[in-house]
Amino acid sequence: MILLDTHCALWVEMAPERLSQRARVRLEAAEASGEAMAISCMSLWEIAFKHISGELDLNMTCTEFLAELEADFVVLPVDREVALRAAGFPREFPRDPMDRLIAGTALAHNLTLITADKRIHDSGACTLLW
Repeated sequence: MILLDTHCALWVEMAPERLSQRARVRLEAAEASGEAMAISCMSLWEIAFKHISGELDLNMTCTEFLAELEADFVVLPVDREVALRAAGFPREFPRDPMDRLIAGTALAHNLTLITADKRIHDSGACTLLW
C-alpha cells in the first residue's frame, strides 16, 4: 500500500498531469497490480475545509467528492501510533499539523508517502516518492 498526500490525491482525481512522472508510474503500477492506495483521514478534512472556505472548486458537492475519494482510496485513521509519530517529528519538520499527521500515518503504517511538498522531502522524516 502507498499513501498519498492531500494534494496528490486531489491531482489523481482532478489533474493527474500535475503528478511527477515517477509518481504516475508508481500509481499506475499499484493500480495494475491491485495494490491499495491510501490517504489519511486528515486529507478528507483538508479538502472539505478548503472547499467550504472557497479555496478549492470541486465541480461537484463536497459530499460527492469525499465519497469518491473514499471509494478510490483506503482511508487510514489517526490513532495513537499516528499521533505519537506526528508529535515526535523534530522541530525542523514542517509545523503544519496536517503535514505531521499525514507523514505520521506513513511512518505508523510503514508506507511510502507520495508528496510534492519540498519541506517534507527536505526533512527526511519518512520514505518519500516524487
